[in-house]
Amino acid sequence: MIFTNVNDELQNSSLTKDIQFCIDYATKNKDEILSLKNGSYDIDYNGIKMNVGKYFTKKEEDKFWESHKKYLDVQIMIDGSERVAINDIRNMREKSFDSERDLVILEGNKLFDIVIGNGDVLVFFPNDVHKPELDIFNSENEEKCEDNKKIVTKVVFKIEIGK
Repeated sequence: MIFTNVNDELQNSSLTKDIQFCIDYATKNKDEILSLKNGSYDIDYNGIKMNVGKYFTKKEEDKFWESHKKYLDVQIMIDGSERVAINDIRNMREKSFDSERDLVILEGNKLFDIVIGNGDVLVFFPNDVHKPELDIFNSENEEKCEDNKKIVTKVVFKIEIGK
C-alpha cells in the first residue's frame, strides 16, 4: 500500500508513470470529476479506467473486505473524508472471486484504519485488503454514527498489473 497526497511532489515523483498520471489527472480535472455521475470512465491513457463514486460513508459492518488480482487501485479523495480499514491478504480468508469484476471478497479482522481527506491518495496492490467508504467515527451509538455520515466524491483508477 502507498499513502500520499496529490500535493506531495517529492513522494509522487518516485511513483510509476501510470500512478503519477492518475494523480495529475485527478488534480487537473477536479471540477469536471465533481460534475460527473457515478460510473466508469475511459480516460484514454494506457488502458486506465476511472471509476467515480459519490456516496454516503457507511458503518463498518455494512461493507465487505475486498482485494483485486489483475488491477492496482489508485484511490483519490476528491471531496470529503472517509475511513478505510486495512489488512494483508495473508491474514484473511478468501470467500469468493469475481474474475469479470476483478473482485476478491475476503473475511477476517482489520489490522488498522486510515482516514483519508481531500487530495489523499491510496494505492492498493493485490495483497492490500481494504474496506473503504467507512464512517470516520464507528460508534456503537447508532445516533452518533448517523450524525457522522458524510457524502464524499472519490475516484478509483484501475491500472492493469504488469502492463
